[in-house]
Amino acid sequence: MEIIRKAFAIPGMPEKDVAVVAIGDIHGRFDLLQQIITTAKKTISPAAKRVDFVLLGDIIDRGDAAIEVLDLVSEGIEDFNVIPILGNHEQLLLRVLNATEQTYKKHWALWRGNGGLNTLENLQIKIPPIADTPIVEHRAALISALGQERIEFIDQFKSHHRSGNILCVHGGIDPDISLEENFAKDKLDNDDKHWAWIRDGFLDYDKPYPEQTFVVHGHTVIPGPKLAPHRIGLDTGACIFGVLSGATFFNQKMTIFQVTAD
Repeated sequence: MEIIRKAFAIPGMPEKDVAVVAIGDIHGRFDLLQQIITTAKKTISPAAKRVDFVLLGDIIDRGDAAIEVLDLVSEGIEDFNVIPILGNHEQLLLRVLNATEQTYKKHWALWRGNGGLNTLENLQIKIPPIADTPIVEHRAALISALGQERIEFIDQFKSHHRSGNILCVHGGIDPDISLEENFAKDKLDNDDKHWAWIRDGFLDYDKPYPEQTFVVHGHTVIPGPKLAPHRIGLDTGACIFGVLSGATFFNQKMTIFQVTAD
């Protein structure tokens, strides 16, 4: 089922003649991604000269088709300008791949226990038990299973996307520092205020954000979408509730849409 709500004005707009389509956390739900692409197309004005199709991060893990999602996104969607944002789940995987021998097992356990196991099962290739395998061999098996092209693709995910004063990011921003300072943080930083992880200090902030941005984010599951005066949260629990949400921004209006599992 699809739901498309009537467009309404918000305090923000993308670049002139650009439609920004933002999609919440997919988490390996290939079925919902296919549905929402069809629905999103119905919300795009014919006057738009470019469509920035922004995936707000966490496209992998938890669901049973993370690899199919990754491959579809990397191949391209329609004639859109596809922009994947780095979520904390992609960050967890990259931490494994970039870990030292001393920290590898810790990062492996953290990713695997937070939905990475579903992505591993989706690969249909058995990774040797970490307790019985040297770190070098274990990491090599993981890289081989994922494939170098997929790893390089994930490694290129952006910290954010900004068009006009519409700012798309996975977790959010720390409103106490500038946007430049927010996104100067390394993508693999372990920090509660990091743009891929932040909740406290962002979700409860009710004043305008730096540079008068309207923030579009995922990360925090809500039975929404959740609209606040200067932001909207679009993670509606694709794997928990079977609902994937998005929003299209054009001129000074926003159109919210959703799809649900059949």
